[in-house]
Amino acid sequence: MPSHDLPERPSLEYLKKLAKERLRALRQTDPDARLAQAQRAVARDHGFSSWRALRAEVERRVSRSRETFAAACKSGELASLSRILEADPTLARARLPGGTTGLHLAVAHPQAVLLLLEHGADPGARDEGDNALPIHFAAGGGPLESVRALLDAGSDVQGVGDAHRLDVIGWASCFAEARRDVVTLLLERGARHHVFSAVALADQEALRNLVEEDPAALQRRLSAGEQEQTALHYVVAPPDGLVGGLFRTGEHYRTLEALIGLGAELEAVDARGRTPLAVAMLRGDVQAMRLLHDAGAREPEALEASRRESLSALAPSIAKVRPMLGVPDMEATVAWYRAIGFELTASHEEDGRMDWASVTFGGAELMFAPSTEPWRGATSSLSLWIMTDRLDELYALLKGRQLARAHASLAGQGADTPEVRFTVDLHTAFYGQREFGVRDPNGVEVMFYQPLG
Repeated sequence: MPSHDLPERPSLEYLKKLAKERLRALRQTDPDARLAQAQRAVARDHGFSSWRALRAEVERRVSRSRETFAAACKSGELASLSRILEADPTLARARLPGGTTGLHLAVAHPQAVLLLLEHGADPGARDEGDNALPIHFAAGGGPLESVRALLDAGSDVQGVGDAHRLDVIGWASCFAEARRDVVTLLLERGARHHVFSAVALADQEALRNLVEEDPAALQRRLSAGEQEQTALHYVVAPPDGLVGGLFRTGEHYRTLEALIGLGAELEAVDARGRTPLAVAMLRGDVQAMRLLHDAGAREPEALEASRRESLSALAPSIAKVRPMLGVPDMEATVAWYRAIGFELTASHEEDGRMDWASVTFGGAELMFAPSTEPWRGATSSLSLWIMTDRLDELYALLKGRQLARAHASLAGQGADTPEVRFTVDLHTAFYGQREFGVRDPNGVEVMFYQPLG
């Protein structure tokens, strides 16, 4: 049906209002007139056979308009963004697909942030995924001027309540490399440290001040997505999640000592039931093991060391190995492999950017992930993925060997078995499988997995 009578950016609310007005008019001559009749009349006035058809066209145009607006916010194209906002100022405060707003999407571009704020964008709006303000995202990866613009517009400098339990200062310090210029600005504007931001910044003075003011500050935990780690867990190893931090360079052992000296609970367990010492033992972190053990941390219950025959018995359960390569350009890599005969069989995107892909050629399968992602670590961009249908038994055997070796090390005894450092403890991944990972002597991560169902 023709739709030339509709404006370029029609409003469904306005059309609903027209339908109610039409209903009142109809009831002057027909008291039994119903809303559906009025809606149908309005639809026909605009060239549509039904209200449903009119509504579908309006929603299609609104969706297209919001997609264009979102793209302009992400790219920071000021001319395009200005034209869009002038045509429809309501977009500045609109909730976009995925539960975000234009201000969240624009934080990489300070001038776009300012333009949106001038048009009434709400710096206090939270997204639906992380329950985070635009300033959380700006602090985590946007330019300092975006953070400043949001603060000047009245954004909450503390930002309590985000899904990671990090506040704004934690987004500036705990995800990857700490952004000290952002942290300085936040503190100047009234933000307060917590134990995780102080740990990520290796700021022992801030830690001491926190505990002096409130001893309960040491009891703070990360979210369930980060296994509810305490600061003592976090300084030893990153959780399996987004909150990593790149501060574990050797100097972090001084922070570990400071936390122990301040009275951090040595026997606190994370959501997987592990104490900080258990985490250190699984990862083969001898220095952390020594510091925690000497402070009085109890060793986790030893598991009987596995016999070679036990592992050999699991060999038939191993189905295949799937190499994962870290690459700097995902799209170009996938295109190259497709050009030589591989088929793209699966992929995942985040914010329009491919962050995982799997390609096959006959019985061969390769996976790719961005090599620049902080969570992949600096030791290697290669990981091997091995499928098994006896994951729990394999996990128990390898964990038993590593804990036995760690117990021997703490007792000052030698070990005749190779180290099996765990990089990822056993868990169920959101993409439909259970898995755990260990590190080989060359730095290559070996991931064992079992599909669900």
